[in-house]
Amino acid sequence: MRIKFLSLIVGFLFVSIAVTSCLNSDNNYDYSSDATIRAFGIDTIHGKHYKFTIDQLKGEIYNADSLPVGADTIIDRILIDTLNVSGWVTSGVTDTLFNIKDSLDLRSPIKVKVHAPDGSSVREYTIKVNIHKQDPDLLVWEDMGNPLSSTPISSQKSVLLNGNHLFTYTSSTEVYQALTDRASFQWQRSSVSGLPVDVKLSSLINFQNKLFAVTTGGDLYNSVNGLDWTKVNTGGIQFTNLLSSFSTSITGIEAADGKKYFCTSSDGIIWTKGEEIPDNFPVENIYATLFETPTGMEKTVIVGYTGSIATSVVPWFSLNGYDWADLASNSENYCPFLQNPSIINYGGAFYIFGGNFDKIYKSTAGIAWYETKKKFLFPAEMAGENSYSMVVDKNNYIWVIIGQTKKGSGAIVPGKTWRGRLNRLGFIQQ
Repeated sequence: MRIKFLSLIVGFLFVSIAVTSCLNSDNNYDYSSDATIRAFGIDTIHGKHYKFTIDQLKGEIYNADSLPVGADTIIDRILIDTLNVSGWVTSGVTDTLFNIKDSLDLRSPIKVKVHAPDGSSVREYTIKVNIHKQDPDLLVWEDMGNPLSSTPISSQKSVLLNGNHLFTYTSSTEVYQALTDRASFQWQRSSVSGLPVDVKLSSLINFQNKLFAVTTGGDLYNSVNGLDWTKVNTGGIQFTNLLSSFSTSITGIEAADGKKYFCTSSDGIIWTKGEEIPDNFPVENIYATLFETPTGMEKTVIVGYTGSIATSVVPWFSLNGYDWADLASNSENYCPFLQNPSIINYGGAFYIFGGNFDKIYKSTAGIAWYETKKKFLFPAEMAGENSYSMVVDKNNYIWVIIGQTKKGSGAIVPGKTWRGRLNRLGFIQQ
């Protein structure tokens, strides 16, 4: 009994000490001096959330991916759905308490102040919402104002060196060259040496920043500067055309035993013969586009003249230059026949057009094709029966060099040089 009573006394003693300690406390608390915005976001634009970047050093909040054209009619009254701070936020000349339940006009930058919980630390931020001033999906064309020649040219082929040095060959002895930047663009006529008269201009191709071409006699020639050409000793291979190039190999067609075969080379000198080409494979006037697949593999797709009557344009593709497969469509959505067709992989889609420049066909996978009805179009001034060549430069400009145009009246006149670019491919990446 005494032991229990002693335990009770000890318990009361501990409680008394604890209460005394609490009563003697000064109630001193340390409040955070954190005056930063850790997360920010606005309501959706056309159902999409746009990520905002917070630059803590500069005190700036902005969206790297600009809002679409016309979004200014949305952000004139928009809600902030994310604002992560430790303290509170004020804005305006009188430092009015910021209420995220109120809609804001963000068409112009606004300044806000973040007050830390300690009541003394304050930091200012500028919130700026970026909006595209141009329609990102609009293809804009520009007449370069400098025709290739003052006289009509019926046959030519254009090719690039170094990504921005444009060469347009009109014969075995003549080439027009220009740099593709707007400030210095000016065609300059130059003489070509070393090419035989039977060179196939349509076979011209760039491989590892060196130009290659074949002759109707089956010989192969190359050039490092586009002006001086030399014959390549390939051990007697008879070429009929060149198809495309990968980063590490070039592919073409060779003739042997009365048949035609695919062939590839890693240096343009030693060639390996592949499978026999199919009857419906394009063999002349080849246009090729090279790109990287989502898995990082190189893929080339070509179109051209098959040597027989055709009712449609059927692209062919390869991952290595040896093995080729067609992209024939089993539906009604095929690409109809076009005179001298070109193909480009551009802005995440395939496009095919021909020498009349009145229609462009688009496909996401190269099988089902649809005529573009708006935005991605040719200017009306380009229409006509044209002799042309085409390249895409390193700045995503599509260059269409027209040697001559046959008008509706039957008159043949010198053509113009055009370049076009999808607006979004010219936007500066933030």
